[in-house]
Amino acid sequence: MKTVVAFFALAFLTVYVQAQSPKAPPILKPASPSGSAPAANATEVADDESMEVDDDSVIRSSTSLISVPAIVMDRNGRYIADLRKEDFRIFEDGVEQEVAYFAPVEKPFTVALMLDASGSTQGQLARLRAAANAFISQLRADDRLLIMTFDGTIHILSEPTDVSVIRKTKLRIPEVSDGTVLYDAVDYVLNTRLAKIQGRKAIILFTDGVDMSSKATYKANVRDAEEQEVLIYTVQYDTLPQLPARLAAITNEKAREKVRERMMKKYAVSGPYMRELAEKTGGRFYPASGLPDIEQAFAAITRELRMQYSLGYYPKVAATTGGQRSIKVRVRQPNLVVRARDNYFAGSSTSPKAIARGN
Repeated sequence: MKTVVAFFALAFLTVYVQAQSPKAPPILKPASPSGSAPAANATEVADDESMEVDDDSVIRSSTSLISVPAIVMDRNGRYIADLRKEDFRIFEDGVEQEVAYFAPVEKPFTVALMLDASGSTQGQLARLRAAANAFISQLRADDRLLIMTFDGTIHILSEPTDVSVIRKTKLRIPEVSDGTVLYDAVDYVLNTRLAKIQGRKAIILFTDGVDMSSKATYKANVRDAEEQEVLIYTVQYDTLPQLPARLAAITNEKAREKVRERMMKKYAVSGPYMRELAEKTGGRFYPASGLPDIEQAFAAITRELRMQYSLGYYPKVAATTGGQRSIKVRVRQPNLVVRARDNYFAGSSTSPKAIARGN
């Protein structure tokens, strides 16, 4: 599929377009392969039996800390932001655990903003501009933001930097290249850019969910998402209505039909992929058919990021490596709903899956 040049700019970022791009830069690859064990983050083992609090206020001890991000709402969907450590109860395989770590909503996030700039979404990038502006403006000044676009190549616009600095930064946007390396981009952010960062982390993924040329896979992305302590919010823009116009550029009828069949298979898995990434990490999936949907999604995401709680506990019973343990998070106050991880795999980072539960 022929990809044309597309440019993306944020109101808080003065963007300079690259004058020429004779050769597309190579796809950035993770330092460790997808299937390898992720770098330790919130779940770590100290050298002795004593507890300590590191610079990121993550408690460490000789027993692995199971970290559980949680969101609490009332029955009307309003976020509850004034709960205390003693308001929470955590159960592992039905056995109540002691809440050993608690971080209130004020703790900042590191956010990776991933924007699909490939040919299928290029016509929507201008519309995305206003929504992205609003998203950045609603982040706190001490939140850290990584900005990247992807098409046939991964482009890092900004390494994790304080939002207050990002708003003053001048960034160069490279020309768009053929292809869409969605799975590679997610793999790269999970396993390289965020794996070694301490504290609370989130990915905001804006794409139609269609991958064209990755070496990484759907299944590998989901597995890595389960093993990383990162909330993933997915915003899926519907580009299927534009497919006939894009296919019209292919004059050979047989070739056009072959491409159409291939694309329809890609679109068929795009929705499940986007939903699964969100559900398995405690984030949310947002379908978007137009700019209002994108703006609403970004606004909802920023509200959720502000209303997050980070909980942690040390399992009373050591889990067998590779075994799956269930997690239930409840609050002592009535009429409140908790969205949190509901399982993890022993021997790796916690594996989240978001569900809603009443008290």
